[in-house]
Amino acid sequence: MNQIICENEAILLCTKQDTGVCILRCRTSDPVIILPETIHDLPVVALGDYLCAEREPDVSKYDVFEVRLTTGERISSVPAHNARAIERVVIPSSVHTIGSYAFYNCYSLRALTVYSGVRAVGHGALMNCTAFQTIDLYAEEGEKTCLSDLLGQTSGEIAVDLHQKYAEARLIFPPFNEELEDLGPAHIFQRRIEGAGYAYRQCIQNGVLSFLQYDGAFERLLRIQDYDTACRVALLRLRWPVGLSAQAREIYLTCLREHPTDAVRTLIDSRDVPGLSALLSFGVLDRSGLSAACDLARQMGQTEALALLLAALDRSAGRAAPLMQKTYDL
Repeated sequence: MNQIICENEAILLCTKQDTGVCILRCRTSDPVIILPETIHDLPVVALGDYLCAEREPDVSKYDVFEVRLTTGERISSVPAHNARAIERVVIPSSVHTIGSYAFYNCYSLRALTVYSGVRAVGHGALMNCTAFQTIDLYAEEGEKTCLSDLLGQTSGEIAVDLHQKYAEARLIFPPFNEELEDLGPAHIFQRRIEGAGYAYRQCIQNGVLSFLQYDGAFERLLRIQDYDTACRVALLRLRWPVGLSAQAREIYLTCLREHPTDAVRTLIDSRDVPGLSALLSFGVLDRSGLSAACDLARQMGQTEALALLLAALDRSAGRAAPLMQKTYDL
């Protein structure tokens, strides 16, 4: 069996295709899997059906060869497959196809790293991936990607970190619920969609993400009064403003001005002190807002955030009438 020294312990069942190698099966119990770019000096171009799933795929019709991924530390032990142990998979930039049910029943899978080269994602690739929440996507603005295919396979909230050569964008695609309502004895069904997530998923047309349409979907969040998600979306777009228009920027700032408590709470909850610093730099908190934010940080026991907010409150002392004197225990 051929071996590749890397960061994982896994057995790969592979077959050669005209353009490179297809990995038909990845057997592993490691939480993080980084699949190789090349095998036998050929690019890895496809990932097979049931790649990491609990179910073993039928590979009998292929001319299969095995490759061992190993760190070199446990070379004598053959890893048993445990789909439920997998938390993150890094798909190489050479891959253009991800097979159906590739991660079926990978209940602990939280994140995928993919590149713009992926053109097709099979049906049910993320079925029952109930912990899935993050996509790291490497693509330039205007490039076609598989993002729509991946987002279309989950209705939960998904964070997308878009990595470009000279910039980075961080986006949230909110959750949504879709139901079919039976309208009567004729069994005529009406499709009902709740939540803003469906509207956000429509900002990808022909595989290309439109920041203009993404920012336009923000109105839907405000209309359903989901201010927690709205503040998180606004903060990320303002901090990583790829493709952000002046008009959209002002809409996001207005949201933060009108809902400062939601904005501060989400940052303190996530212990995002750099995010809190960014919020302060946007100038959306007046002195009373800063004082309320200090109260919130103290109540939540977040001393680092409280220290940052107190410093901002002190700096504002010369720009407004004094507030009632308060003391805070750090």
